Amino acid sequence: MKKLTNNTRWGLIAMGMNLVIFILVIVSAVQLKSYDNKNTALQDEIVPFESYWADSVKVCESQIAAQKKTKSGYENLIKTEQVKAEESTAALEAGIADDSLKKSYQNKQYTATTHIQEYKDSIKSLESQMAITNANYKAAQDSLKPWSNKMNTLTEECSSPLKGFNTVIIITAVLLLLKVLAVAFWMLQNFKNIKLFAPWQKRTSNAMIILSWLIPIYNLFKPCSLFSEMISETKYALRDKSIISDAKDGNHMESVGFWWGSFLVAKVLVPFFIGGFAIALNFWLLILVGCSGADATANSLGLLSMGTFFGVEGLFFYLRPHVLILALYIIAWVVYLLYDSYMIFSYNKLNKALCDNEAKFELNEAKSEPNVKVEQTK
Repeated sequence: MKKLTNNTRWGLIAMGMNLVIFILVIVSAVQLKSYDNKNTALQDEIVPFESYWADSVKVCESQIAAQKKTKSGYENLIKTEQVKAEESTAALEAGIADDSLKKSYQNKQYTATTHIQEYKDSIKSLESQMAITNANYKAAQDSLKPWSNKMNTLTEECSSPLKGFNTVIIITAVLLLLKVLAVAFWMLQNFKNIKLFAPWQKRTSNAMIILSWLIPIYNLFKPCSLFSEMISETKYALRDKSIISDAKDGNHMESVGFWWGSFLVAKVLVPFFIGGFAIALNFWLLILVGCSGADATANSLGLLSMGTFFGVEGLFFYLRPHVLILALYIIAWVVYLLYDSYMIFSYNKLNKALCDNEAKFELNEAKSEPNVKVEQTK
């Protein structure tokens, strides 16, 4: 009864998912380029003018409010001085025998009348200024209107490719997660084979083989270590039984390192240069952003509003032309997906060699990890 299992099917499933992810990356790039053409024109050619006139309108509104407040203050002062003048006039008309008191009321009446005239003159001057401000306000509103219309129109035109990009990215992120789980399960099945002829590998928990791909931070290095160990143990066993004999296979660590580096660049680094929902490719960050109550353009953590394509400052203006970043995005994913498929395909060949030569192995014969692993070569 066979104990070793042929796990190539799960590897082929992961490779098939890679093909679909590749197609989705190209589709998302097309949507992103369409969005970027409109958004760049919006940010470079319309937003500065719309912002300038919008600020001008706000400045005029602030000036008008301040001038109205000042005018109201003068009017209140006039009312106060009118009361003083009327009181003084009434006292004088009633007849005052005391010359000193009479003179005091006359001075109050004169002062109040003088102040009233000064305040009226100030109001007249202020009204002239208000007329100029109102004219500027109307001119700013008239200038703002066409730019606001252009901004609204182009913003609306941006929405369709943006929604398309977001939709494709979410689908890609979900498929990428499923693909990661497929690879994790494929590795788990392969480790079960390895444990039959290398019992010391039982220290590697089956659960952790899966969880190593999912636990934040831990998933940045542990899957690479497990993959390398899986290849190393399998090649050693095959060489030990003279099934393969290739001294050049000693460089598998470099191959695994390149594979894992391309994965981290495509999944972790490049999405931050893209911005927007591209961070969904880091599915833990997507959950974090979702919990922050984010919308499509901004969020409390600032994760969606950054990047070359979606920011309104920083990378958006500094990393030009955007087509170079888009090329980096495509190349990073193509390199990772191709090399990932190559690594899976290569190990599938080793897995098949194990299964085809199962009779040569005394399964579960090893009780402890050997001190020295000798490579046999022709």
